[in-house]
Amino acid sequence: MNTKDNFSFPVLEHPAPQCDTNEARELANEWMETSEDTTITPLVSERDRNFLISTGGEKAILKISNHKEKKGVLEFQNEALLHLESSTNLNLPKAKESKTGEYLERKVIGGEECFVRVVSYVDGVPLDDIKFKNPDLKLLHISMGDFLAKLGKGLHGFTHPFENHPLLWDVAQTENLFSLLGCIQSEQKRKAIETALVYYQKNTKNLLSQQRKQVIHNDMNPDNVLVNKENPYSMSGMIDFGDMLYAPLVNDLSVACAYETIREKSLYHGSKHLLLGYHAENKLTEDELRLVPMLAYNRIAMSLIISEWRAEKHPENKEYILGNISHTWMVFEEIVLKEIGRIGEQLEGFAAANIKA
Repeated sequence: MNTKDNFSFPVLEHPAPQCDTNEARELANEWMETSEDTTITPLVSERDRNFLISTGGEKAILKISNHKEKKGVLEFQNEALLHLESSTNLNLPKAKESKTGEYLERKVIGGEECFVRVVSYVDGVPLDDIKFKNPDLKLLHISMGDFLAKLGKGLHGFTHPFENHPLLWDVAQTENLFSLLGCIQSEQKRKAIETALVYYQKNTKNLLSQQRKQVIHNDMNPDNVLVNKENPYSMSGMIDFGDMLYAPLVNDLSVACAYETIREKSLYHGSKHLLLGYHAENKLTEDELRLVPMLAYNRIAMSLIISEWRAEKHPENKEYILGNISHTWMVFEEIVLKEIGRIGEQLEGFAAANIKA
């Protein structure tokens, strides 16, 4: 069994590139014409350095990769976006060529070699920035499920040599997280996470291994979901393909359910209409339906233990890493643990009444 001392994901452990707005302007000029009127806005990011470039009537996102990120992984992401341009009409980032015709440029930034790329700006408001007057999110969740199913269909058949790259947010990493339990100071919380990891071993792992797999987005969270400002109950686009990989298709939906479970404070209410919207566009099997709550439960556990580990590794960035983690812990301990035993029956009943016919 690994210990947290030799548990290593270099991209998450290495600091993000150091780059100011002046240097970002110079880099952006290799993709688009900039001027004194061009605005360069730093964006919050987990492991790389991103800037919003606004010049004339054009907006784009300048992305500077972490020094430890492999070129093949970035090529995988770019080529997936290029594939999606021809396979779907969804509102997604588009990979842009530099003036020399390259999608990736190797640069020395802050004394380290990094890869630089630019993707198009996607209009919309991040879901996490919306304050809803009407707490009934049925229409939004159906829209999200529909969008994610169409994205999955758009990625179906796409392959790449780096689609199986090591990623901490891969559900297949679940059992390796036992080695990080020591990062959780509270014994009660530590035992709750351990229970979730054991549940995956005993109930989820084998069934999941038998399901269809393909390249998936793997991170439909409220920061990546874009909605219309005038109608926030309708999804308008999605961003951030940094956690994309080859994995069970059903995990894509389950990740979205995990985040909405935290919002709704209920595994059932956070999942049922996402599932409805998804299934109407891309039908789930009975086993996949059974796995949705199990995988959502697992994803919340993963997010908690990974966040605690990363905060320990990067105390200088602890506030950003942990965010509103106290609310997530509350949902996980008080809501999810009580629901997990009966949620499958609830969703199957909902499915029988709404989507199986």
